[in-house]
Amino acid sequence: MFKKIIFLSALFLPNALFAYDCSQYKYDPDIDVKFNIKDVKLKKSDKDMVGKLGYTKPEISYSAMAHTVIIPVHGGYCASLRGIDVEIIEDFDVTIDRRLKEKSCAYDIVFKHEQDHVDVYKNVIKDNIDKIKKSVKDGAKEFKPEFIKTEKEVPDFSEKINKSDFVEKLKNDIVKEITEKNEKIDERGDSFYIWKCDDFYKKMKNSDIVID
Repeated sequence: MFKKIIFLSALFLPNALFAYDCSQYKYDPDIDVKFNIKDVKLKKSDKDMVGKLGYTKPEISYSAMAHTVIIPVHGGYCASLRGIDVEIIEDFDVTIDRRLKEKSCAYDIVFKHEQDHVDVYKNVIKDNIDKIKKSVKDGAKEFKPEFIKTEKEVPDFSEKINKSDFVEKLKNDIVKEITEKNEKIDERGDSFYIWKCDDFYKKMKNSDIVID
């Protein structure tokens, strides 16, 4: 009798206690990576630069936008991740010491040095597009479809992706590669070659100069 009462009581429990199994609506999300490079802003310093003749300031932004599908099911809906749009934007400020005349020997060396830094940032992203797609696709596997009772409860998969460990690791890997390649540019000795420019030597011979 006791077992029968338990069984009958279960029949009358609210449906809300039994969340629909949404696992059948898990998709292999489409991944799209867009890489936008803004025009390099080249400017001269407002005052004499101390200790260096040029400087490249990069700004890199990463963002992921998730596309979610809502499937009506018994008692509510299943919210499933269907696609992810990744956008990477690079913007650069390149500053050159105002004492260097445009098209001069010294100016050209500094400009080439800074342009090589800019190219590192651009090329590392370009060369890793496929890796980025794969990393995002693999990481997205952790986001399972979720059962929701109303369409207002749609989970913010975009926020979850942007804060996820796999995105942070991806960023760190790219920053590490960029740093290593930029260090090689700084170590190749451009500060030595610039002293061979006659006008530069006469004007700056008492200065402690490097190119960053």
